[in-house]
Amino acid sequence: MTQTERNRFQAMFRKIDVDGDGVIDQVDIDQLVQGALAGTTAHPGSPEWRRVTDLGNKLWHMLQKDTDGDGRVTAREFVASYRRPDFRDQVAIPFELALLETADSDNDGRISLGEWLTWQQAKGLSQMESLNEFQQVDADGDGFLTREECAQHVKQSYAAQ
Repeated sequence: MTQTERNRFQAMFRKIDVDGDGVIDQVDIDQLVQGALAGTTAHPGSPEWRRVTDLGNKLWHMLQKDTDGDGRVTAREFVASYRRPDFRDQVAIPFELALLETADSDNDGRISLGEWLTWQQAKGLSQMESLNEFQQVDADGDGFLTREECAQHVKQSYAAQ
């Protein structure tokens, strides 16, 4: 694994390890999902809320698939899961895209910079980090993120470096 890939996985692991105890468990996934949904217009019980919650549950179950059965996912187990193409394509990418789609508060099919910043702030990211990431995702530089741009960004973030 390259240093770039290692750094990327460490950053992803820290995002998911919400309580910062060095392992991921069900509570971390639940907090991640609820925290991300808190900054959106998806209301508990709505189809969008259920979709993200269901994908979060699927993410947790797939993360546990190759673990030692202790109900906790270490950084090593996390990396092993995320490097599996079936996990990335069937769970991780759909989960992240579903989360991104909930940021589209006006339902126009694209995410404005304002929607992005509001959503990222709810997730606890700084405005500078959020702005930098928005600029990376906005491939055509039009100030809006399309589903295609988001999908490409998510896929690239999981691609081996």
